[in-house]
Amino acid sequence: MTLAPGASASPLQAIPVANDPYVLLFGTAYMLLVLAIGVWGYLQTESTSDFLITGKSIGTWVLALTAFSVIQSGFGFVGGPELVYLGGSTALWIFFTAPIGFLLTWVVLAKRMRILADLRDVLTLADGMYVRYESDAVRGLTGLAVIVGVVAYLATNLAALQYVMRAIFGLDVTVGLFAGALILLFYSMLGGMIAGVWTDFVQAITMIVGAVLVFFFAVSFGGGMETISRNLASADPSLVSPFGALGAPEASTSAIVFTALGWWILFSVGSAGQPHLITKFYMSRNLKILRWGAPIAAVSYAVSSLLAFSTGLSMRSMVEAGNVAEPASASIVGPLFVLEYTPGVVAGLILAALLAAIMSTSDSFLNIGAAAISRDLPRAFGSTIESDRVELRVTQAALVFLTITSTLVVFYSSELVGILGTIGWGFFAAAIFPIAALGMNWKGATRWGAILAAVGGMGVNLLFSAVPRIADQIGLGGLAEAVRTFYGALFVGLPVGVVALLLATILFVVGSLATQRGSRVPADIAALMER
Repeated sequence: MTLAPGASASPLQAIPVANDPYVLLFGTAYMLLVLAIGVWGYLQTESTSDFLITGKSIGTWVLALTAFSVIQSGFGFVGGPELVYLGGSTALWIFFTAPIGFLLTWVVLAKRMRILADLRDVLTLADGMYVRYESDAVRGLTGLAVIVGVVAYLATNLAALQYVMRAIFGLDVTVGLFAGALILLFYSMLGGMIAGVWTDFVQAITMIVGAVLVFFFAVSFGGGMETISRNLASADPSLVSPFGALGAPEASTSAIVFTALGWWILFSVGSAGQPHLITKFYMSRNLKILRWGAPIAAVSYAVSSLLAFSTGLSMRSMVEAGNVAEPASASIVGPLFVLEYTPGVVAGLILAALLAAIMSTSDSFLNIGAAAISRDLPRAFGSTIESDRVELRVTQAALVFLTITSTLVVFYSSELVGILGTIGWGFFAAAIFPIAALGMNWKGATRWGAILAAVGGMGVNLLFSAVPRIADQIGLGGLAEAVRTFYGALFVGLPVGVVALLLATILFVVGSLATQRGSRVPADIAALMER
């Protein structure tokens, strides 16, 4: 296919502009579908419950595919191929063990969160944590963690969106940013989570079909798995070793092993700390449909990961063999392969799926973030909006605020986007996994344990991920280096999110054991935990 030349200043700006009618056709069709779903969702929304948890109306396949798609998101098309390209088999510790996270999350949380939605008036994760611990502080900290994580995710997603809009429609990146944000805001504000769930569903199907197609093209492009493996092994044997090459050759063997195991812990156990996944359980029509959700979501995730696995390895193999030029940035390996080495109809499908992934996941974050602003934080400080209709309008206003804020962050400060990019999956996992996944299964958990875990988890992530980046930006390079050196000496090879998750879990257990005297669990919640 013919490609227009593209700039390469920012990570995804190096994606070339597609000059292909199929890409434009699929991109336009998706945008029209999104707008139609938004209008349809608006017609279905009559209350805050409808807006935030779809009125508990979704079935097995929609729930499972929605859960998988918000976790995979654009990572499977951008971040995933980048990790595989750079680290070889290290990334497999994420892609082919992460499905365990769906099984774990379903086992420890699905039934309990769904029953909780019937027992009490819960619409958000913070609502559920307030009911469990009877603590406004826990509610407030949960809401704060959601807001910080949501702004970070939204900024990084919108930063990617502007370049995907450019690749599909040939728009200037600024126009792409504001146009994409406006469409996202329109269907999110109109349809709420109803629109988000159904766009997630469409995204999931597109991702699965596209991943299978691209897998065969990528393996064929690389000359087959035997040739790909041989080229990689010749260039760097660690690329095809059990623990991969992420951090090699400078890193020691033990550091590489810890890195691989750390990613495994973070992406399997950490799944049970993702609010955009956990709150999906509130939405199921009944308990029966939860039964098959986990295996469907897990298999879907594994199949969709074939895209990242195949494009990353195949492109690295061909680069090492000297058959293709090295890409301007590893972050564009997936989109670049699709645009240059697959037929136009496949490229159109995949880029539409990438656009869908970014926008539908952003919608999920917008809804949980808006609810945290309009519902969770006010209630944590003793202020409740009594009118359901007023609460719905305030939630929609908060959604507008989050969209505008994140868009302006991307427009005015790429440095701030980079800082926010350090806050993501690991931030949610550390702040929420102990208090939700453990707290909903252990009667001995106390509010002080939850408070310590939330503060500790968020604090470690911010200290060792965001602070060095901030220090670099304001000219304190010495401080940034000192923080990184201190962390590296203590936790060789372990990702920051893993350390934060482990520390938060320890604080949760120790804090709860130390404060159990006089602590109680509400009778209906205790009965729920015994089921």
